[in-house]
Amino acid sequence: MKNDKKEKERALSEVKKIKIRTFYSILGICLLIVIVIGGKVYMDNKRFKDEMVNVVNSGQAKKVFEEGLKNLDSKALTTDGIIQSYEVDYNSIEHNPMGGIMNKLIINKNEKLYVRVTLSKNSNNELEESGGGVSEDLRELLDKEIKVDGENR
Repeated sequence: MKNDKKEKERALSEVKKIKIRTFYSILGICLLIVIVIGGKVYMDNKRFKDEMVNVVNSGQAKKVFEEGLKNLDSKALTTDGIIQSYEVDYNSIEHNPMGGIMNKLIINKNEKLYVRVTLSKNSNNELEESGGGVSEDLRELLDKEIKVDGENR
């Protein structure tokens, strides 16, 4: 009887060990799947962000940016203009849910002076500005310049 009882305990102990191993194996497999899926999502997002940065850095985008700035300030990117220089804020680059790439141009290296630009492709597969806006501080400077020019005429 004692032997039967010991055998039953050993058998239960073995079953417990098997259950624990199975549990840890399943847990490990689940963790591995989560890590693989997370890595894939991260890499896809990084690749997508890199593609958007490449578009924003392209010559076509530069042309669109400069045309837009000259529409705001006819003397833009000259020493006579309010907008003398610009740089892309790479941290602001985002995908627009309606399509296109949103980003911010810092004007004259002043964080308070900026232009938001949304780039999208037209029917000819060329980049164009499809939206955006101007910071309040830059708008005030541009409006002052328009008033001064209007009074000088």
